[in-house]
Amino acid sequence: MKKLTLTLFLALIGSVGFAQETKIDSLRNALHTAAHDSIRLSSIAGIASYYQASNYDSVLTYASKGLSIARKNKQSLHEGNFLTNQAYALTQKGEYAAVLKSLLQALEILQNPASEKDAYALGISTPAEFRMTSLDRSHQLYGGLMDETGNTEQAIFHYREAARIGSLTKNYFRIALASAAIARQFYDIDQLDSVEVYAQKSVKFLGQINSEWKSMPILTLARKNFKAKNDELGREYLYKALQVATEYKATNRQMLLLVYSYLSSMHQNSGGKDSSLYYAKKAYEVGAEPGLINTKWFRDGRVYEDLYKAYLLNNQPDSAFKYQGLTLTTRDAWNKEKYKNLANFQSLLLSEATRLRELEKQQIETQSKIRTYSFLAVLAVLLIIGFILYRNNRQKLKANALLQSQKDEINDQRQHLQVSLENLKSTQAQLIQSEKMASLGELTAGIAHEIQNPLNFVNNFSEVSTELLEELKSERLKVKSERNESVEDEIIGDVIQNLEKINHHGKRADAIVKGMLEHSRAGKGEKAPTDLNALADEYLRLSYHGLRAKDKSFTADFATDFDPNLPKVNIVASDIGRVLLNLINNAFYACGNSEFSPDSYRDNNSELKPQVKVSTKNIGNKIEIKVSDNGPGIPYAIKDKIFQPFFTTKPTGQGTGLGLSLSYDIVKAHGGELKVETKEGEGSTFSIFLSIANS
Repeated sequence: MKKLTLTLFLALIGSVGFAQETKIDSLRNALHTAAHDSIRLSSIAGIASYYQASNYDSVLTYASKGLSIARKNKQSLHEGNFLTNQAYALTQKGEYAAVLKSLLQALEILQNPASEKDAYALGISTPAEFRMTSLDRSHQLYGGLMDETGNTEQAIFHYREAARIGSLTKNYFRIALASAAIARQFYDIDQLDSVEVYAQKSVKFLGQINSEWKSMPILTLARKNFKAKNDELGREYLYKALQVATEYKATNRQMLLLVYSYLSSMHQNSGGKDSSLYYAKKAYEVGAEPGLINTKWFRDGRVYEDLYKAYLLNNQPDSAFKYQGLTLTTRDAWNKEKYKNLANFQSLLLSEATRLRELEKQQIETQSKIRTYSFLAVLAVLLIIGFILYRNNRQKLKANALLQSQKDEINDQRQHLQVSLENLKSTQAQLIQSEKMASLGELTAGIAHEIQNPLNFVNNFSEVSTELLEELKSERLKVKSERNESVEDEIIGDVIQNLEKINHHGKRADAIVKGMLEHSRAGKGEKAPTDLNALADEYLRLSYHGLRAKDKSFTADFATDFDPNLPKVNIVASDIGRVLLNLINNAFYACGNSEFSPDSYRDNNSELKPQVKVSTKNIGNKIEIKVSDNGPGIPYAIKDKIFQPFFTTKPTGQGTGLGLSLSYDIVKAHGGELKVETKEGEGSTFSIFLSIANS
């Protein structure tokens, strides 16, 4: 009952860290009357979230309280969330070094799924959802830190990472905030078309969830149109931003301050004296309220500068002079503090880089030691095997010499000698059989290791299904009035789902075994002169139509560029065809599936269609066959691993990791080479080189 009450309470205040609509008095009352630290953590997070756009000192105060309680209770998931809140408040105050320190600690916690273990109840959020949302916020804030410190490229990277995580969790609010931030970055580097795309995307999502942050991308659209000399549309967007910011002024005074400031500037530029002074005064009123007066939004001097320019435009020199002095004094103090904060930030950044280099150095040394010890272990095993073989060989020679001596010296004991000879042959046969069984055991162990996971899934889901059926049986035995048909339907649905998973993992084990069998059959065919153009064209069309048959929604273009003067090459056509089919299937998969990632390069290349190209070329003494795609490319970190057996980047159950390994072995058996060229964001090209001389 206590757990149920706690869960209902948390559901009422919403997801921890995002309870914008909760009444502040209710949250404070819940905090003061809380009987358990889990409720205190939730209440504190709700209060901190309430003040996140209106009073950053309060956010910092409550984040510190929550951090203390989370650490006392060893609640690392909540600790990561409060570190993120702390970084958010410190960002508004311009304390960059402290922001970086908090974010590095938060990312270390939130990137580890182990932080979800034993987490206090989170209301309507699961521990995994809560962790991913907090991780999303950490990347968003990291992008803001990079923006503040002049690193546009890193800022865009972290904003896109935040949008990617938001897409995984289907959190449209997080996607919208990241898109708005990306739009601002593109505004700073004058890529106005991209500003329009990302800002409109943010407006769309924020409009669907009726968020108080909707004025932020609208303001960006206004600035974009003013920069593009489209003043009429810019003015329209600016007043629309004012309407939204005014509607949410109770919870987001920051955006109201910015809109007032831009309205004052707009009227200054157009000569609107009264309006310019009116909006400058409104910006000052909002900025001077508790919560914003100690942040960069007021302390950078912009509010005073707006008043100075407005009074100057209205020909009021005394007031203009007063606010000009306040502008210079305030901005000078802010810049001094900002330079100090930047210096501390750079120092911390340098220390972190040094620490990472030391860590990398230690990892390299550890890997070197492991390789050395592995080499010595293998060498020791080989020496032992060599010694055993040498000893067995000596024993065999001694036995043969003794047998020959007995045959020469004792002719009358031939029958007894024959029996001894038969015994010796039997011993030798047993030794050979033992060696064969040892080799078979090693192979079996390797295969068993790979298929153990799917078999574990099959066994686990079978046991769970049995328990569910027992539960269903018990439910059926109840009196009809006590039976709960919804429970029965749920159990039946779970059993069906488990059986589907058993079937899925069974097929995965079958694919692994078939892949191993293909390895064992590779290279056993007969070579014959083959037209590589015809072979490549045949398997390209076979791959395309095969994929279309499996998935009617699959769409991709393909193209060919065959050398008409290509000589026939002496190969095992079925083996090389298998290589081509595997490479072409991988290419279609790469360029066909990249569109499902909202942060992929296709966001900036909306007209780019998935395409696979197969070409052949005579390059002298070799034939080159290329399979290219315009997919997202292969990350540099895994490029050297793709030809290893059982290595795959596909989701579990969609690939065995044997295709490229088998292809590499087949090409090598033909005396050829298989190479890959790739660039992230532009695609990959696999090249097969076959020697004409060997044919």
